Amino acid sequence: MALSIQQFQQWLKEYGAAWEAKDSARFFRLFEKDALYYWAPFEDPKKGRAEIASAFNRAVGRQRDIDFGARPLYVEARLGAAHWSCAFTRVAANKRVHIDGVLVVQFSDKGRALSFREWWHTDES
Repeated sequence: MALSIQQFQQWLKEYGAAWEAKDSARFFRLFEKDALYYWAPFEDPKKGRAEIASAFNRAVGRQRDIDFGARPLYVEARLGAAHWSCAFTRVAANKRVHIDGVLVVQFSDKGRALSFREWWHTDES
């Protein structure tokens, strides 16, 4: 299956909607059972849906008023890359945080992520 720009845009839309809704079930359905999620380039990946959902829940549990956006940069065969940004309020500090990053996703024939890598920076000190 060759990934289309429309399929990738829809996947990004679902990814953002799941994050904004803090919906781990919706989020982990975007990934294959044995997917790898590289949260940062020098960390070991989260492996599989359960580990991905657990990390997601820990992260979004400290966030509210989440606003995610993404713009595809390219699609090639089964790979998609996008520029993304997110803003949310950090619950404990009641402080607005902004993140800007790039992600690369390798997709399965079923349109779910096999491998997800992201590089990002935040204005949070």
